[in-house]
Amino acid sequence: MFGKLLLFLLIAFAVAVSIPKTRAMLGEEAAPIINKYKAKIVPKRLDAMVDQLVVKVGRGEPLPSQKNAWAGWLHRDYSSDPEDPWGHFYYIETQRDGFTVGSMGPDGKKGTADDITRRHRFDNNR
Repeated sequence: MFGKLLLFLLIAFAVAVSIPKTRAMLGEEAAPIINKYKAKIVPKRLDAMVDQLVVKVGRGEPLPSQKNAWAGWLHRDYSSDPEDPWGHFYYIETQRDGFTVGSMGPDGKKGTADDITRRHRFDNNR
């Protein structure tokens, strides 16, 4: 009895997923849950990125800037995926006293509420 019910449910799910309109609806319903999971991955990646950049600066090397060397650094030297879980490249903003690295979040727009960032300030005692 249970086996037949399970088989029926699997077939019903397969049929539902094969219909594009239903598949899109399921994707929309699952998006908030998936984005929440993806958002938990990003801070750890940004922390690792900050650590690697601090080592780079500690060796006397300049920070890569968004305009010239950032994409190369992400592909060549960063130890993880250069893109966030939503398929956008991480970004860097340099300031006089430090830098900020970030992800544009699910909406893919920099400077919105769903951005995830890490700021590092340089020690003034150097």
